[in-house]
Amino acid sequence: MQGSRYSDGGSSRYAKRSGSRYADKNGSRGISGKRRRRSPGNQRLLYICVIIFLVLLIICGVGTLLLYRSSHGERPQITVDLETLDSPYAVLMDAESGEVLASKKGEEIIFPASMVKIMTVLTAVENIKKLDTTITMSYDYYETLYEQDASRAGFEPGEEAVIRDLLYGALLPSGAECCMELAVQAAGSETAFVELMNQKAGKLGLTQTHFTNCTGLHNDDQYSTAEEIGKILQAALKNKTFYKVFTTQSYTVQATQVHPEGFTFQSSMFKNMESPTVIGGEIKGGKTGYTDEAGHCLASMAEIGGREYILVTAGWAADPRTEQYHINDAFLAYNQIGRSLAL
Repeated sequence: MQGSRYSDGGSSRYAKRSGSRYADKNGSRGISGKRRRRSPGNQRLLYICVIIFLVLLIICGVGTLLLYRSSHGERPQITVDLETLDSPYAVLMDAESGEVLASKKGEEIIFPASMVKIMTVLTAVENIKKLDTTITMSYDYYETLYEQDASRAGFEPGEEAVIRDLLYGALLPSGAECCMELAVQAAGSETAFVELMNQKAGKLGLTQTHFTNCTGLHNDDQYSTAEEIGKILQAALKNKTFYKVFTTQSYTVQATQVHPEGFTFQSSMFKNMESPTVIGGEIKGGKTGYTDEAGHCLASMAEIGGREYILVTAGWAADPRTEQYHINDAFLAYNQIGRSLAL
């Protein structure tokens, strides 16, 4: 009997085709097995694998969120009594949220002295695009700074300087010449720069702060509160450039034509400390200030128990030669946090 041309025999010219269009009972496409449909069992297995993957992905996401909240979530309960401090004005804040944790006349008007330079450096960083530009220190403001006996970092008139170095010079040794040059570079003049400082204060919602200069030299119309200085520092610390400068203990300026061996300046706060260590952490940075009218001031930040805190103190004593009790106040307050967390 002659074989059907649709048989499985190798003699059929149709069977020799590599991909016959005639499907068998199982739904396969061609005798070679190419383009075979997935069976229902394989599809179900694929769906189950996808679902398991999505469930694992959700579990990992929830776990990550819970870990983040545990480290960045609700602040641990702490108890701090600022009445034990020598400084008549003080405020303690959570650096992340800005929540006021303790206050001692923190809303009363003070003269901020060189704590003003926190806003000066923040305003400069936000308004000068190229911080690594080399400029020449102006001659215009030095005579006035000499007359006012303003503190200086060490740059001389006509000396070349990198703008970034001026940020360190303004915050660490409290250099007034650095502040003045930053003002010129950012806004063309100190007057225009101070307008930017006051605009920034407005954006931060400060209602009891007003600036008249960028150096912190006394002016009856330049004022703030311990709480609002704390808010300025909180905002400034969110800027990576500011944070790095603020938490630096010492900084070396490279050689210039005036200083062929370069020169180094130190933080006015750290140089008066034997150690920045406090219970459960350390003091990371700070800006001191002093005028006869303002007394000793300090805006500092410490990391304790993995969380950052801001302390602003003002108005202590009226003699720059006396012991630095405003720095002792920082240790008193921060150590109370450490003890509270250890309970």
